[in-house]
Formats: sequence, structure tokens, C-alpha cells
Amino acid sequence: MLQYNTWSIEQQEWVPAEETSLEQQLTFSNDYLCQTAHFEEHYSGAMRLCTYVKDIETPILNISAISVRLHDERLDLNEWQVKQFYRCLHKNQPLLERRFVATSPKGHTLEIIAQRQLLVDKKEAMELHYSVRSINYTGPITIIAVLRGGEDADKWCPLMNHVGDDYCWLWLQMQPLNVQVCCAMDCHMTRNGIAVTQRPIKVEKQDVIGYSITQKLSPGDTIVLHKRVVVLDSLRHEKDGLIEDTIKCLTNW
Repeated sequence: MLQYNTWSIEQQEWVPAEETSLEQQLTFSNDYLCQTAHFEEHYSGAMRLCTYVKDIETPILNISAISVRLHDERLDLNEWQVKQFYRCLHKNQPLLERRFVATSPKGHTLEIIAQRQLLVDKKEAMELHYSVRSINYTGPITIIAVLRGGEDADKWCPLMNHVGDDYCWLWLQMQPLNVQVCCAMDCHMTRNGIAVTQRPIKVEKQDVIGYSITQKLSPGDTIVLHKRVVVLDSLRHEKDGLIEDTIKCLTNW
């Protein structure tokens, strides 16, 4: 199922029944951030993506979450037909790459390339590039990039959030630990290699914050979402300045 090489682990077949086991083997870390399960897009199967920070065993929110929608359809690997699946964990970076072609129940086909990297020189940061190419679909596509929580509501409590024009942040308290975590995110999009200047729609709920952008897609068109996330905790930073330190880390990238 998995091919182990010196600096990488590869998977070249999509087997939904084995994904829970496979994601445990493909957990990756930069010695501060650690992620397990490897779907950015929505997946209605029995798995979720969790992010951990060093010295805190309780999972924090999903910092990689992305939603892709076509008209009234939502990209879901548990419901769409998946072909040409390839996943590779580059252990020396650490970088996780996924490629696949997916066809919706209505016959719309997309090619997806996702590259998620935990940075080595900025251990509290993650960078994500998510590419969507239309094979046969013509129509609007909406891509929503968010910081998502709520799956372990008994283990963490949102304290405050903010969605601005350039970035958003979420501040939370870990339960029952006396530890606080702040996450900040910014993103931008390109269409066929040209920057999209359209101002995104803000997404702001108690446990989900981020941005939504809708574009017209034709066969052959490629849209790429570039997402950057910073995660800081009060074990390494003062609580009183945690939000300011997180924003500074993101804006001074």
C-alpha cells in the first residue's frame, strides 16, 4: 500500500477503507506543529484532520481546511469517484503532496493538486498551495479557506476571533489546561497564473473563520489558493501579547 523510500513515503492507490490506518502512518511534524490525516477538502468518511502543537496533547483546530463547491455540489472524496490518486510525504522538508482526479455524481471532473508544508525555519508556520483544474466543468467555483474548530468542543473554548481585509485570527483556551493558542491566516488566489484581485467574502462564526472566493471556471482553467497559517501558544509566548505576536509573525513572513 505504502512505498517507503529514504526521504519519502508514497501511496499510488486510493483505498478509502484503509485511509484511517494510512493517515496514522503519514503523520508529519517540524518539531513544533504536528498534523495527522491529510485531507484539506471536505471528507464525510470516518476521519478528520487534527493539528497538535508541541507539549500539548489535545488536538487544536483544523488549520488546513478548504471547501470546494460547484453549483450545488461539494467536493467530497467519500462521495466523488477518485482516480489517478498519488500521495507523497517528503520527510526531509516536511511536505505532503496529493494529486488526484475526482468526478462528482453529476459527472463534473476536476484535477486537484495539494501541497502542504510545515516550515523548518519558521516552526510555528504552515504553507498550503491548493490547485483546482477543470477537466470538463463550466460554471462558478467557490473555494473557501478557513480555520475550523468545534470537533473537540469539550477540550477547547474559543475566546475571540477577528476577520479583517488582509488576515484573520482565532484565539482559544485549551481545556482543562491553562494554555492558550492563537492561530492567524492569510490567503490569496491565482487564476491561470494571474493574481485574482477580487475581494473575498468574509466567513466569521464562533468556530469557523476565513474567506470565500467565487470564480468562473471553464475546461482547462486552473485556480490556485495560497494559504499561510501561524500558530502560537502561551507555553512559549506571553498570554498578554499572544494575539499581537501571532499577527506579527504572520505579517512579517
